[in-house]
Amino acid sequence: MVILKTTTEVTIIGPTVTKRQVNRHMSDLNNILMNMKNMAKLGFIVFGILFITSNTFAQTENSESETQLIKSDSIEKKIFNDFDFVLGNWDFYTPDGTKIGEQTYTKREDGHLILEEWKLSSGQTGLGMTFVDPKTGLWRQVWMSPMYHIDYSGSLDENGAMVLEGILYPNNGDKSSPIRGIWAKQADGSVKQDFFVLNDKTNTWEVLFAGFTRLKQD
Repeated sequence: MVILKTTTEVTIIGPTVTKRQVNRHMSDLNNILMNMKNMAKLGFIVFGILFITSNTFAQTENSESETQLIKSDSIEKKIFNDFDFVLGNWDFYTPDGTKIGEQTYTKREDGHLILEEWKLSSGQTGLGMTFVDPKTGLWRQVWMSPMYHIDYSGSLDENGAMVLEGILYPNNGDKSSPIRGIWAKQADGSVKQDFFVLNDKTNTWEVLFAGFTRLKQD
């Protein structure tokens, strides 16, 4: 029996890799890993900055909202009772002393609204809602009657009279007009009321309606 030994040789075909090249590749790999770590750290830092900034912005917005509420509350406390001198049940008289109707002013909606109910001796009625507009801080009245409606705003003048200006809209579709209303408390407790419309040709205020009210006697 004959045993033949054979030797199998494996030849690796390819470029020869030196130790220096291996070290260089390892160095490049370490640099890449280091850059990735730095980028990760930078990402956390940016995220932290954005998080802090967003929180600060939100707190600023909340603070500004609270400030606005405080300002609004301060405005309300300062002027909320400015028109209380009209509250009550009144008889309405023309300037010559003739009674032509009745007016009742009451506070509604937890004191935030003054409701005016008007009735002429002829039976004609009207309804007005007066309140402090939170957007402007001014008194605003919206008035409605069968003949026209009015929307005007204003405040107390230097003499303590309530002066409102706005627009009168006829319900029949006629041309609207600028209007001014003045409520002035008198020394005897009555309230003088004067209403004017603006003449667009002469640019002067002309009397629309005038009179005064006295509290009803029980």
